[in-house]
Amino acid sequence: MPQAGVQAWETFLRRGKIEEGLGRLRAAEQAYRKALTANPDSNPLEREFARFLENRGRFKEAEASLLRAMRLGWPREEGEATLTRLREQSDISPTSDWPQVFSALLCERKYRAGFRLGDAMLKKSSRLSNANIFLWPWWHKVSSRLSDEKLEFCAQELKRLQKAGAGGKFAGWFAYCRGVLFLCLGQVAEAMAEYEGVKRLRSPRYSLLHHPFVLHRLLAGDFKWTIANCRDLLKHVPDYWWFQCRMAEAFMAKGDLKRGLREFERAAARAADAWSRQSIVTWHSAALLWAGEYRRALEKLDHAAGLGTKIWVDCWRGAAYLKLGRLQKALADLDAAIKTDPQDLEAHLWRGEAHRLLGRPTEALRDLDRAISLDDKYMWGYFNRALVRDSSGDSLGMAADFAMIPKNVVAAIRGCSPEEIGVLGPKEMRKVLEEGLKRAKGIRRPENYLNSIWLPSRPGTGRRIKPFG
Repeated sequence: MPQAGVQAWETFLRRGKIEEGLGRLRAAEQAYRKALTANPDSNPLEREFARFLENRGRFKEAEASLLRAMRLGWPREEGEATLTRLREQSDISPTSDWPQVFSALLCERKYRAGFRLGDAMLKKSSRLSNANIFLWPWWHKVSSRLSDEKLEFCAQELKRLQKAGAGGKFAGWFAYCRGVLFLCLGQVAEAMAEYEGVKRLRSPRYSLLHHPFVLHRLLAGDFKWTIANCRDLLKHVPDYWWFQCRMAEAFMAKGDLKRGLREFERAAARAADAWSRQSIVTWHSAALLWAGEYRRALEKLDHAAGLGTKIWVDCWRGAAYLKLGRLQKALADLDAAIKTDPQDLEAHLWRGEAHRLLGRPTEALRDLDRAISLDDKYMWGYFNRALVRDSSGDSLGMAADFAMIPKNVVAAIRGCSPEEIGVLGPKEMRKVLEEGLKRAKGIRRPENYLNSIWLPSRPGTGRRIKPFG
């Protein structure tokens, strides 16, 4: 009941603000609507309700509320400016312009406008086509590739976000952004502390903001955490196949290839639309390459191409053809992949490997040099380039490339500890390189966590040699 001297609409308005602050948005909306029912001719109430709707990404409804406020006496000039902003946001296409605008707003440090758009994008988008932008939301102006410039940006942006987020509004979004920046800076404890703020966002649509944290734990080799967290997320968003596919990878990295491949099949079976299905089938094909099931991978890739997949198919189909010994067909697909994306690290690697197997050292070095220039820690580039240099009589070049391969990987291939490797001659190095490429099957991705799929156990212990570091 209203307190003495307090009108009913004021009580409902206060309740709405309290419920909104607690994140109970349905209860907040009910309270705001009751306030309007109790006082239907209030210009300030309509404006307050319009603000609430805009923050929820419901731009058309917010526009209608603001038009009512203008009819009730809100200054026309101020109202027209607000309406223009709302109409600009409501007219943005969720499948084309939203990601660019969202990223641009963050890069311009218009955080709250960006987060309002982010809310709308998560609410309206019916599929995961924009999911990867949440791995690095500043991509509009800052590359996702690690560099000194990116690290400097992260350090400066953290200071700006900590200052801008002090007010408490959009706390979960600010926590998400700070967490992503901490991950890039290698400050994992701080990042995971921020992740707790992301987890407090109750609506299932915010599950996409979990992406960078899930991926980080997978990359770090924490497969148990990855599986448990993905399972929990899938309870709330069963259509978010991204989490099921990452969980599948974690099972494979734990050594359970069958379970991992089965999870990919389950993800495809529950795909909500054609775009999701083609993405899952393509991802599944890569996993089949890792497992050494090249013919099945080829079938899946042809299926993905038939569904309309535009990316990765040419690269991984080229890889499948290479592993099946059909090198000319492999080159045709890999040429197409590189034409589509000259920055495709893995396509350059596979094409370099194909040229090496065909006895074409000049062409092989061209591609392998390019792959290593894109990622100077790319282990598979050094594996292949060392063999090319060896075949060309460049023993010093071979030794230099061999030295770039992590010692724990060399030790795993030789079946010893890193301390037991000793000094290897060209013959021993060549044996390690050839054996490593053979055991790794169709794995040429740069991520270290995939090493767990093919690295053997340490002799006499039954434990896998740690593939990280």
